[in-house]
Amino acid sequence: MILFNVDTVVNGFFGEFAQAGWILVAALVLDRLLGEPKSWHPLIWFGRWVDLCRRQLQLPTDVTPVRQRMVGVLAWLFAVVPWVTLLLALFWCLPNWLDSLVSVLVLYFAIGWQSLREHALAIYQPLSATPLTEEKLDQARVAVSYIVSRDTQHLDDSAVAKAGIESVLENGSDAIFAPIFWFVLLGAPGVLLYRLANTLDAMWGYKTTEFLHFGWCAARIDDVLNYVPARLVVYTYAACGRWKSAICSAKQPSARWKSPNAGPVMAAGAGALGIQLGGEAPYFGKMETRPILGNVNGDMPKPKHLKEAILLVDKSVYLWGALIWLLI
Repeated sequence: MILFNVDTVVNGFFGEFAQAGWILVAALVLDRLLGEPKSWHPLIWFGRWVDLCRRQLQLPTDVTPVRQRMVGVLAWLFAVVPWVTLLLALFWCLPNWLDSLVSVLVLYFAIGWQSLREHALAIYQPLSATPLTEEKLDQARVAVSYIVSRDTQHLDDSAVAKAGIESVLENGSDAIFAPIFWFVLLGAPGVLLYRLANTLDAMWGYKTTEFLHFGWCAARIDDVLNYVPARLVVYTYAACGRWKSAICSAKQPSARWKSPNAGPVMAAGAGALGIQLGGEAPYFGKMETRPILGNVNGDMPKPKHLKEAILLVDKSVYLWGALIWLLI
């Protein structure tokens, strides 16, 4: 009887992983076929809920930092915990086949692979025109402005390519690999927790007077949730590009310039592509000097490197999919 119970547990454990593989494939296929919903994405509704939580709870900025941070923690809990709890309760009530369907949908909504590709290609296509006219360059500047926070109105073609590449490499980790990691680890509730936390960081995690302390919790939790996936992405980019250059670039002190996660990921991606990223970039009307990321002797970014960055992320997705299938 004991042996039967052990076998049942083991078979159930590996059965769950096998099911997770099919769910992952289904979600990725859905994402590539349908892309991201434009007007009815659940995160739009979540954003309204987040705004309501902030309006009801945020304290004036002249209140002590400790109190602002405490309220920020409370606001984070109000924003995230009800939805994760609701999903857990839903799974408790649903039959297995419906659990799987809900998991596919949650993972599909959490992954931004096709959306990232579309944004990147919208930059690459006008930027790669021959000859590159001012009109085409303006189109690329507008396209890149949708995915970066820097000023893009006067960027030349190399600076536009650099901005696009940095965004593709960084968001590849946040929008694709971290959701997959948390799905494999904790299932659909883990994906939902990660995506909501990541969205809160995008909305509250600014070092402005308004959010410096209130958004502290959102920023730190996002850092924690992305820490392991980002390190895995470093090795993934290295495996799909120039291994030695990527690993060396990610280990450089300059790779910590932006955050404990984004810097190493972008540095590894730059090294894998054999180019330089970072350096000077205009933000909010003034030039900001950033350290060089990637291969210090590498090429300056060109439009072709943006296409290579897209392919690097694609190959990385296929590698993760293959490894997950091998493990299950």
